Amino acid sequence: MPGDAARRAGTREGARSNDPPGTVHEAYRVNGRQYGMHRSGGAEVAATSVLLVHGIGMTHASLATVQGRIPPSVRTWNVDLAGFGDTERPARATSVEEYAEDLAELLDRLDGWPVVAAGHSMGTQIVLELARLRSDGVRHVVMVGPVVDVERRSVRQQALDLLRDTLGEPMPVNALVVRDYFRGGVRWYLKVLREMMRYPTLERMPGCTVPATVVRGERDPIAREAWCRRLVAENGAEARLVSVAGDHHVVPRTSPDRLAAELVRLAGGPAADVGGS
Repeated sequence: MPGDAARRAGTREGARSNDPPGTVHEAYRVNGRQYGMHRSGGAEVAATSVLLVHGIGMTHASLATVQGRIPPSVRTWNVDLAGFGDTERPARATSVEEYAEDLAELLDRLDGWPVVAAGHSMGTQIVLELARLRSDGVRHVVMVGPVVDVERRSVRQQALDLLRDTLGEPMPVNALVVRDYFRGGVRWYLKVLREMMRYPTLERMPGCTVPATVVRGERDPIAREAWCRRLVAENGAEARLVSVAGDHHVVPRTSPDRLAAELVRLAGGPAADVGGS
């Protein structure tokens, strides 16, 4: 049965070198696909956990700095999606819908509900779909640098916008992106890219009955302001737009403190405790 793999015990492998102190890494199989879950914190204060989902070509490392700014009173799950990071590459591309279904099963297994579900880039599509699947378990959706703009929906246009963003990001951010892209491989990236381009983000927004916060860097050439405003207007529940001054697309790396503070606030944790690690 599809859910059997999700109910089997995960394999604990310890934290990665770039994870915040105290992080535990566990590997799980769901529906034949392997996921890495980097867990930190507990639930002593906040009843709601935080789920972090990276974008295409990336790994949990792109959100590790945000995770490190979230106090231990808020349990946080930082995911390596199937096919990325140290996880096994599936035989075929995984759709956005399948990723969301797998994460829902994982959270069932881990007793991880309720969550504030935050995604970056392609991860925004996954958390949006997760909220549509489990509106009773997702308290808030945070979409950081959402894709894919319907006015720029071609691989060529996306590639040009990505190049523009690369020219504006700090060197350490670009180094992380290149490292993660290299680990994932071009063939797998292109397979998943087709799924990302296929997913109709704007059309799915009205079906999201969970409050949403759309976050974009002020200079983001991928998630442009007009596009983000359309998403806010189409969401099926209360939604708002947050613009981070001076930032480009990779807000989780360039403004981790601000993003972490927002997530802690939404999770009901002690925002005053947010800080470096």
